[in-house]
Amino acid sequence: MKVLSDFIHLHFTFQDFLPSEWNGLVPEDSVFQEWEFLSTLEDTGCIGRNDDWKIHILAYKKDGALVGAFPFYLRLDSYGEYIFDFEWANAFHRAGIPYYPKFTAAVPFTPVTGSRVLVSQSLPKEEQDFITKQLLTKYIELGETLNVSSSHILFCKEDEVRLGIDVGFVPRLTHQYHWMNKGYETFEDFLSCLVKERRKTIRQERKKVEALGLDIQTLTGDRIEAEHARIFYQFYSDTHSRKWGQPYLNFAFFSQIFQSMKHRIHLVLASKKDGTPVGGSFNFFRGDYLFGRYWGALEQIPNLHFECCYYQLIDFAIERKMKRVEAGAQGEHKFLRGYEAVPMHSLHHIYNESGSKAIYQYLEREIKHEAKNISIYNSHSPLKALRNT
Repeated sequence: MKVLSDFIHLHFTFQDFLPSEWNGLVPEDSVFQEWEFLSTLEDTGCIGRNDDWKIHILAYKKDGALVGAFPFYLRLDSYGEYIFDFEWANAFHRAGIPYYPKFTAAVPFTPVTGSRVLVSQSLPKEEQDFITKQLLTKYIELGETLNVSSSHILFCKEDEVRLGIDVGFVPRLTHQYHWMNKGYETFEDFLSCLVKERRKTIRQERKKVEALGLDIQTLTGDRIEAEHARIFYQFYSDTHSRKWGQPYLNFAFFSQIFQSMKHRIHLVLASKKDGTPVGGSFNFFRGDYLFGRYWGALEQIPNLHFECCYYQLIDFAIERKMKRVEAGAQGEHKFLRGYEAVPMHSLHHIYNESGSKAIYQYLEREIKHEAKNISIYNSHSPLKALRNT
């Protein structure tokens, strides 16, 4: 730990904090910032045990109590971030300027919106904003001191964008596709809000999966057993190796997280009649929010992906009267199944003057383009209400 000011200390491990004090800062819709998730990434060597994803945490204490925390990472590449800056790195390289190392504030390997600066919700709003600005300012200062090329905050909330701009960050806009609960009582109620051709397609997809005779279970809480960690790691590693190469997560992560966070985990498991697992999805939920994360299948079964990753999650969200289902990056299949385009925000601070000028000009143009795209996408949505707005 390093003391940076009377209130702000710099830490290099999540083990410096008690789970209760850390989780007391985490809002309901930011499950991946919970201590158990982040510390499991560290404990199992997915982050923090080499020179990449090197853990840094700015902690703000008031009268000895933790009232603010801002985790971020020293990065040597941009993989696992999902807000892509590879072209920026290439431009720096062509100009003979190093782009790495850089700072990134994000949940590793997790393209999900959430609070990046964690501040006690019991404080007055003005004090929360003050602490947030103090931590963001210290983040920029620390990056300059350590001679990184840039400092980034990915998948942050709109309030953080406003405060980040105030202290010197420049915003970026991208988009994802999320399912929003409009007060649906049943899945058929949801389908009734879609245009006719999409209703028909979704019903056919579900009937085809049903006709296969698979046993599809939704597992949460104490229904989750140690064996499920092995099954879902197999799904994850098989899919990741086929599509993206080396998996980010290891079996130790799955084994530990299935114990420490089973109260947050939502599994959809499809098996044959003899009990042989064939595919499924691994998701997290907290309060009114459900987050689709990992999908895998050991056999190519048509429409099983849609059933396990979209329809079962929508069923669960409707049953629990949740507000939103987020299913991560990429989106055409989601969009066609009633997920709507929503803005994703990030913040960027480039220390090199010539490099920052070019990137900031690009971001200004990109924001206008993305905002227009989001509007156009939703105007062609299968959701009838969005088409009419």
